[in-house]
Parts: sequence; C-alpha cells; structure tokens
Amino acid sequence: MGGFFPHLPIEIPNSPGLPHWWDPFWWIFQIVVMSVLLMAFRKIAMSVDKDYDRPPYTRNTKPDSKKKPH
Repeated sequence: MGGFFPHLPIEIPNSPGLPHWWDPFWWIFQIVVMSVLLMAFRKIAMSVDKDYDRPPYTRNTKPDSKKKPH
C-alpha cells in the first residue's frame, strides 16, 4: 500500500506482514460500523427530541369533532 493507510509502528520479527487486502477491508469495516452507530444515535436523539417537544398531557379529541346541533 505504500504507507497510505496508517498502521501501528511495531515491527514483529520473522513476520510475513499483513495481506494487502487487510488495510482497505479495515477502513471499509470502520466506515460501516461508524455509519451504523451514527444512524442509531440519530434515531435515539430524534425520539428524545420528539418526546421533549410533546406537551405533558394531550387530549385525543379535536375541537372540531364536537357534535353540531341539527
């Protein structure tokens, strides 16, 4: 990969090294995991905001739903 992808500066003696596919796979895996976490936290935050903006007590009847005299 020519040093484009960051890696730990630790040399392991007599090691063949990592396969070439490992660095791109790790980056794609991290992007997928972080995207899922961001979407999950967004969903949680939106539900908390929706609950926060709701009045403490709401009635199920609408003002226009009263029966009109004939």
